[in-house]
Amino acid sequence: MTLTYLVHYGEIALKGRNRPDFERQLADNIASQHPGSRVERMRGRMLVGSQRPLDLSRVFGIAWWAPVERVVAEPELVRQAGLRLALERMGAAETFAVRVTRADKRFPLSSQDLERSLGGDIDRASGVTVDLSRPDFTMYVEIAEGVAYLHTERLPGPRGLPAGISGKLVGLYSAGIDSAVASYLMGKRGAEIELVHFHAMASVQRAHEAKAGKLAEQIATFFPGLRVHYVPYHHFQMATAGLDRHQRQELVVFRRYMARLAEQVAEQTGALGLFSGDNLGQVASQTLENLRAVDECLDTSLFRPLVAYDKQEIIDLGKVLGFDAIANQDYKDCCSIIAEHPATRANMDFVRHIEQRIDTERLIGLALEETETLTYDGRRTGTPEALAPLAC
Repeated sequence: MTLTYLVHYGEIALKGRNRPDFERQLADNIASQHPGSRVERMRGRMLVGSQRPLDLSRVFGIAWWAPVERVVAEPELVRQAGLRLALERMGAAETFAVRVTRADKRFPLSSQDLERSLGGDIDRASGVTVDLSRPDFTMYVEIAEGVAYLHTERLPGPRGLPAGISGKLVGLYSAGIDSAVASYLMGKRGAEIELVHFHAMASVQRAHEAKAGKLAEQIATFFPGLRVHYVPYHHFQMATAGLDRHQRQELVVFRRYMARLAEQVAEQTGALGLFSGDNLGQVASQTLENLRAVDECLDTSLFRPLVAYDKQEIIDLGKVLGFDAIANQDYKDCCSIIAEHPATRANMDFVRHIEQRIDTERLIGLALEETETLTYDGRRTGTPEALAPLAC
């Protein structure tokens, strides 16, 4: 039996002449995230058919979606189907309402007329009271060209724009709640993403099996086919082992090193910029001076989608997205290995002196030669789809 889902989008509807491009991207993303489904584009909405139940709550661009029943758009058939569905699904509801939208004006009844007639049928058959303000149960009917779609719930989507419509970005991924939420927010703005993770584990497989891989699998439920580039930390660690005098500046140097390496990954993968989970003033090192010190070493844009969020807002959103339980697990984060009390204001003379001394360009080349890439399919299988080196 074919299951049918009605999909409504929000922000896409505000687009002008390029709206079809956004609609095509959304349709392609639905089909990609749910292989075997069929997507039909309609005016202002989409229909998705599948032989198995779908969860469309993680497809960017969808405002809401609903499993629907289709009937021929004739008043009597619509009333019969609406009454049957209402009686099947009302449960213990004490109040109800009927909401009708009529895109096809050839339908002989107005929206208000159908609401009244179907509402009367349900009232008489169930004895449940009508409440148009705050009903316990709502019967929805949408009249399109020759077809009526009936449903009793509207399931929320993530809204925003379809992932990929804005281009590709590479994210600095720490395996913490901040970088995970930042990934979600950039996807919501239409970005296709790849992630770069600096690990201090004995092997990439160990990092994958630990928190970094588990959280990547969860992020990939929004981005099936998500690629994570695992970069070894030991080259930088060895090069900076004797920098006691400038230790407080080391974190700024490391952040610049990470950003510059990620910029090279972006160039190799066709990405148009970078993003990170950095905030402003959330920790001692996240000052304007230090953030600017990172920006100064780049030739591309570095987006920071969390800059207007406080920590609790980030945590709350991470809980909703299912990131928090994994992100809170113990893990050897490279930044935490560096200075316990980092400088709050970058001294650029010291920073450039350290970079020259450790030969940052050489370190980036060495690290890229040992970088390995895992691809996560978003189905939480616990197994990477592919493993391949990233060319230097």
